[in-house]
Amino acid sequence: MIVDLTKGSPARVIFFFSLPIILGNVFQKLYEFVDTVIVGRFINYEALAGVGITTGFTFFGNGFVWGVTAGLGIRTAQLFGARDMDGMRRSIGTSLIICTFLSAILTAVMLLLTGPMLRMINTGPEIFDYAYKYLLLLYAGLTGSIAYNMISCILRAIGDSRTPLYFLIFSSVLNIALDLWFILSFGWGVRGAAFATVLSQAISAILCFAYAFRRYPEIRLSASDFRTDWSFAWEHLRIGIPMALQFSITAIGVVILQSALNIFPPTYIAGFAAASKVQNLFVLVPVSFGIAIASYVGQNWGAGEIRRVRQGVNATLLMVLAVCAVLSTVMVIFARPMTSLFLNAEAGEMVTPIYRASSRYLNISAMFFPFLFVIFLYRNALQGVGRTFLPLMAGVLELVIRCVASLTLPRHYGYDGVLISDVFAWVGASIMLIISYIIQMPKPSRN
Repeated sequence: MIVDLTKGSPARVIFFFSLPIILGNVFQKLYEFVDTVIVGRFINYEALAGVGITTGFTFFGNGFVWGVTAGLGIRTAQLFGARDMDGMRRSIGTSLIICTFLSAILTAVMLLLTGPMLRMINTGPEIFDYAYKYLLLLYAGLTGSIAYNMISCILRAIGDSRTPLYFLIFSSVLNIALDLWFILSFGWGVRGAAFATVLSQAISAILCFAYAFRRYPEIRLSASDFRTDWSFAWEHLRIGIPMALQFSITAIGVVILQSALNIFPPTYIAGFAAASKVQNLFVLVPVSFGIAIASYVGQNWGAGEIRRVRQGVNATLLMVLAVCAVLSTVMVIFARPMTSLFLNAEAGEMVTPIYRASSRYLNISAMFFPFLFVIFLYRNALQGVGRTFLPLMAGVLELVIRCVASLTLPRHYGYDGVLISDVFAWVGASIMLIISYIIQMPKPSRN
């Protein structure tokens, strides 16, 4: 169902528009979570560590995809909000052309860099093979991820956050089933886990495209909608590229942090991997509100509703902080039982240090959650009106802090130094984004 985000109570509109996105992200993170659980329980904790150290690299590739497609979708949302239907369809055609080229280039580059990247962070020989096989297959299937993210952003741009949810649920269930099939029945190990993810994403993308173009005549394209020019394409890329770079910069910081972690024994790496998957489940709510606020701001900015933009951001801030208080408490209380999901009996005496590493990660992260939650809100709000430079610079600041801290603090504080490096980066980026929002968000007087 198409939803006009320029009408009605901003808080109510954003809340109900966010719900399907939250549920969709729950299923997406759930199958990533289950993916890692299956690897840890049915292979071994070295495989868990190997898959875990790929997080930064998968985020690098997928984050670039998320950023580009989200940026392209913002321009589509602005044109939809302005009721320029011809321009909106042309925007979709241009976005699909950009994504076609992006898919070919990004896949080739990431496949070539897989081995060198893992060696660059000093991946231990006992886990290198697991990481390499897993990452190589994920990069080979980037086209499916790009296609699914693009159609999801198109649908959210016109106010439909439910259809991406339905197909993400389908993809999640299929991925879990294929995980078990490929690992337990075929014995494919981590390659089976990666192939299950790639295949489920590709099938979901194809079905979602078919359904969307059949369901919504407004987005059915003709040949003329694919006729673009550089100036129109640049309207999309000037939003998409900074957003993609922002994600990639964050991913580079995660990789550097992982490099600092790799000097510790595999038990620390396994505990860190389990904790990061748990944390990712808990941050999906602010991530979802951020996705929603980008579409909300894009439509209202296109319609010239500047006052509604500010009202929506303020209402979302209150919702995000309330959720933060609840989620951080729950995460700390259930840190140990959630970590136990990743371990099997063969872990033996390694269980205790893995528990200790995971719990320490989650306890420190929970204390700084408000800073992380604020990042998702203000970054997406600024990007929704096309203000991409300062959010990108906030990403650069986050990278610099994470790099400097991860290269120095572990020497003095050991494993805690790695964890502190992460939260310091959140604090710096959130402060800069708040200041950027105050300075750059247009005032209602422009309306």
